[in-house]
Amino acid sequence: MKENSTRFCFIAGLIGCLILSAGCSTMPADKPEKKATASDSSLLSVSDMQSDFSALWSAIKEVHPGYGIYVSADSLSKKYDEVMASLATPMSEDDYIVRMYPFLCALGCGHTQIKHAENYHPAQKENNFPLPFNVLVRGERAWVTKSGTEKLSTGDEIISVNDVPVSAIIQNGSSLYCGDGFVKSFKELFLSEYDGFADACIKYYHWNAPYHVSIRTISGELQNITINNFDTAHIPAVQTIDKYALWTKAEGTETLGLYFHKNANTALLKVPQLVYSDTTAYGKCFSEISNKGVHNLILDMRHNGGGDLRITIRLMSYLMNADFKIIRDLYSRLPDPSINKFSVLFDSSLTENFRASCKPGKKVDTHYHMDVRPEFGEVYGPVHPAATNRFNGKLIVLIDGATFSSASLFVSALKAQRSNIVFVGRETAGTEEGCNGFSMQLLTLPATQARVQFPWLRVVSMAKASVHGRGLMPDYPVEYTPEDIVKGRDPDLEKAMNLVR
Repeated sequence: MKENSTRFCFIAGLIGCLILSAGCSTMPADKPEKKATASDSSLLSVSDMQSDFSALWSAIKEVHPGYGIYVSADSLSKKYDEVMASLATPMSEDDYIVRMYPFLCALGCGHTQIKHAENYHPAQKENNFPLPFNVLVRGERAWVTKSGTEKLSTGDEIISVNDVPVSAIIQNGSSLYCGDGFVKSFKELFLSEYDGFADACIKYYHWNAPYHVSIRTISGELQNITINNFDTAHIPAVQTIDKYALWTKAEGTETLGLYFHKNANTALLKVPQLVYSDTTAYGKCFSEISNKGVHNLILDMRHNGGGDLRITIRLMSYLMNADFKIIRDLYSRLPDPSINKFSVLFDSSLTENFRASCKPGKKVDTHYHMDVRPEFGEVYGPVHPAATNRFNGKLIVLIDGATFSSASLFVSALKAQRSNIVFVGRETAGTEEGCNGFSMQLLTLPATQARVQFPWLRVVSMAKASVHGRGLMPDYPVEYTPEDIVKGRDPDLEKAMNLVR
């Protein structure tokens, strides 16, 4: 778990990270746009907003592969009616996006997100005073982690803000960004690490200082405090723990991080993203692991928002002793999703990418199987394991609420096909059964020019016994405390080391 810093370093990777061709973004990529806190001087008209929202709804019903999987068509239609009724007065593009998100969240697709219009320029920011504290959210509760005011301490529990219960803030904040299925771990991480809680306060409730906060202190005392814009203070930095003090880092492994423990026959391989430029780095890593005779490998897939599916195959080839598969199926709701009533609204260059990588296949039940052109590699398999330097020992995989998309498909494939493996951490952001993605599109709404990240295909994982709408669950669940976060402790890694001793 990471301290609340660059919110959208992770979120960028949640969009379009399964596509095989150019244009795929991965988790540690550029920080996506943060919704402006100021009101845009040019308000959107009611007719423009309603016509675009209607177009989006029609496109989802015809094309979106996730339509009807997690929420019934009737329930989604009711949510659409609720949002449509709320578009009754002109509003800023920012507020329009906030209004649409609860509807999209009901779809249960973390690859479907809203972006501002390409030419969007926020008005000059208002004098908003951001929340002077970060939180750790778990369930319907929130605790202070790092504080910028002497009135709050690490570990204080937030009971309410401006007389609104923290559970309501969490619920509304959870509807400001889409996640897969019914997975809660991603929503908790989004609220905790990527300013989701602050966005709920500022974007949903439109609050500004002073903030009236009810807390339960770490000693159990109930207090009501008021935080003004002058109530900030320089809080002495907490000395953080060097969690790699007993590890030696290998050199020349590109964006990967390979470490060897000084007192145990154990290696740690950190995989923060799945990018094509790391193709040769995996060979180097597993060569070193083999040469050192490592018995235990800790594979860190936390905060991996996905990437190139071919790279997951490359990584998995060093962890398997027999032929394997990375996914079970790709399908569309249309015979050819590039031919639809809304094709003019989709990005033409991404349409060409889709046609260059995918080929419509036969109809199976109510959907259409999608073939992948051979020049993009063997996606369906079976895939042969690596010829040399395969790791056969105990594999411990670290996962969390930011293990998403192709990273989630990868860990699902490992669980289904590899022995001598355990998972440590928290439920993955991506559902164990699969996701919508592989070929990502960008739908531009014609009147407002707001854009929607829009998958065309459903990806079925290799999972054997998944729970509908839930991520892959760890064998050893680990929870963090506010103090863990502030001090930089890594309870996941500590638990993994306990398992190898």
